[in-house]
Amino acid sequence: MLEKTYKLIPIIKNDVDGYQYIANLYHDIKKICPSEIGIDFSSCRRFDANLSSALGALLDKLSEDGYQIWLLNIFKAAAGVRRALTRNGFLKAFSITTNNEERENFILYKKFSASEQVEFKQYIFEELINKQKFPKHTTAAGESIQESILEIFINSSTHSDCNHVYCCGEYISKNSPHTLDMTIVNLGTSIEDNVNRHMLKLNKKQLSSCACIEWAIIQGNTTKDVPGGLGFTIICNFILRNQGKLQIISSDAYWELCHEGSRSVKMNNKFPGTIVNMEFNIDDDTVYYAGVEDKENSENLL
Repeated sequence: MLEKTYKLIPIIKNDVDGYQYIANLYHDIKKICPSEIGIDFSSCRRFDANLSSALGALLDKLSEDGYQIWLLNIFKAAAGVRRALTRNGFLKAFSITTNNEERENFILYKKFSASEQVEFKQYIFEELINKQKFPKHTTAAGESIQESILEIFINSSTHSDCNHVYCCGEYISKNSPHTLDMTIVNLGTSIEDNVNRHMLKLNKKQLSSCACIEWAIIQGNTTKDVPGGLGFTIICNFILRNQGKLQIISSDAYWELCHEGSRSVKMNNKFPGTIVNMEFNIDDDTVYYAGVEDKENSENLL
């Protein structure tokens, strides 16, 4: 018998409110003792499918903590929600039988162990770089982007000491410009905790959660013994030129980068890990080149 049922709000999308809602849902469930919990989709009218990686990671964590989670009324949700969660494989991962449809508009929901670097790199190529909707690029530029995202994956496990990394994505036609979003999630040590632990060792001032993200993405900054920057240098360059968006959520910090600049928001609840969402502008007709291709003074050089 269900101890409690949580009805999802009608609209959950890629903005600070959407990420905050998912974090709040997790903390609301954690307030009660481990028991059978229902997550009711009947009122959901929009759920950006790439957020499945954040929701799925938290549901797995709750299950590990002794909660039994049931996804309810999936087929009473809006048709677009049902279709998205079917096509990206999220429902299948939670043992809900559906008819699999084409996935060109979706990046498959997948859970990787920290050691599956080769598998993750292949996944990035097949599910993102090789998509028809991904921005135009040369082979060398595609390889650079792939390596940059792989570095984010590696740092997700080494810097945060997590066991698994969750990924998925979606082509979002409701956005203007149209976007292809890919989200990487881990439930390890937050960027704030890692950076401030490092600052303490150096006898430096502790930083706010938002300032910790800003420090962590700078090339050369690292909390480990090797040069770092969390692998964001190429991705940041690409997203700025592409007029896309990068969102990082860790602890109670929401940080966003786009061609207009960066901004940060302190959320009212902590996400127990880190979310990285890369939003690519697919209306951009530019062809992107890698630095090794020596396209002099090119504005579309990564």
